[in-house]
Amino acid sequence: LTPVCLPVVAPSLQRFHSLPLPCSCHRVNIKRQNFDTPKFKHIRAPKTYPHLTSEKVMTMEFLPGVKITDLEKIEELGLKREEISLKSAEAFLEQLCRHGFFHSDPHPGNISVERAPDGSANLLFYDFGMMDSFGKVERKGFVDLAFAVYYDSNVKDACDALERMGILRTGPDLDRIAVERVGQDFIDRFQETLNKGSQWENELTPQEQNRIVRDRRQKLGEEFLSLNRDSPFQFPPTWTFVFRALFSLDGIGKTLDPKYDLTKIMVPYLKELIDLKDGNAFKTTLLRIGKRVGLRPEDINQVITQPRRTAKVEDIVDRLEKGEFKLRVRALDVERQNERAKLVQKSTYEAVMLSVLLQSGIILMTSAAGLRGAKPISRAVLGAATFLATRIPYNLIKIRKLDKYNEKYGVGS
Repeated sequence: LTPVCLPVVAPSLQRFHSLPLPCSCHRVNIKRQNFDTPKFKHIRAPKTYPHLTSEKVMTMEFLPGVKITDLEKIEELGLKREEISLKSAEAFLEQLCRHGFFHSDPHPGNISVERAPDGSANLLFYDFGMMDSFGKVERKGFVDLAFAVYYDSNVKDACDALERMGILRTGPDLDRIAVERVGQDFIDRFQETLNKGSQWENELTPQEQNRIVRDRRQKLGEEFLSLNRDSPFQFPPTWTFVFRALFSLDGIGKTLDPKYDLTKIMVPYLKELIDLKDGNAFKTTLLRIGKRVGLRPEDINQVITQPRRTAKVEDIVDRLEKGEFKLRVRALDVERQNERAKLVQKSTYEAVMLSVLLQSGIILMTSAAGLRGAKPISRAVLGAATFLATRIPYNLIKIRKLDKYNEKYGVGS
């Protein structure tokens, strides 16, 4: 993965901390409006008073509660911890998927609980200094990614969604086939764990984890090497804060309920988001049925345009035969051999140069010792030889390191 550099995230942090307090009032009101529905009546945020708010003082409703991770007081209130963990996860998913305006800092100090009149748990959100948002394209990309992974098991749709989210790079230097092969392996394992209710890999013993890693590297070694070389993934600043919030919620959920699993909570929740996938639930349902029977608009279009596509393929083949086109094929094994050959060649050149400099220095110190300037020149030549002498073992270590790296993925150099 491409690391997130501070210069990339810093502008977003500056944006959060440079907003005046009246803007915070506005953001609190937006959050309250987004959850102003019967389904989410358990989500509360303090009322704000903009007419009593200045650049330095923000006036809002006093909304006391119990810290969401204070298990002892939650038990005293008679609230169910599993219910609280579920509601906190659904609240964030609703912000993320439906509204695209979300709390970027949902740590335990910013979320409290209270007992509602009916005995259920209400969630109280505080501190709206770090609210972020993203557009419809990114939001739809996230929803499409969830459907592709959870329901359709379609790696191509998942990669297309990641491109819309700005997480997967595009360009001629990217090996999309390798990304899709690794992605399909991930989706297959994810679906197997989700459907069979078995343990996730991080819950297995170290021996079982090592065995799985070895098998996966043996199966997808070429693809992993390609991904390591291409660095196809990147994380825009907004998604960095999304993942940070998800990690915070995961910690809260596991504190409340040791069996908490956000990935499994998303399964029933996604059914409520079906209207976001293609604009409305009816259209999505028709498209999914059409996909099963081969009657989607793109399927019909493919049937109609098939003769034209066939003619285009025939034209390309003819031009290839005439030499107007040249195929470019990426051979990863050749790339690895070339990389190793460059290291070996460099090491050989330096070894030859070392021999030449060493012999020249010895000659200058012995046979040509009487010549003017021979002594300082011989010292300079032997100094260069000494430097090259330290380079030879270093180059050999690099070659050995490259061989071990390739062997780790089940491929040779």
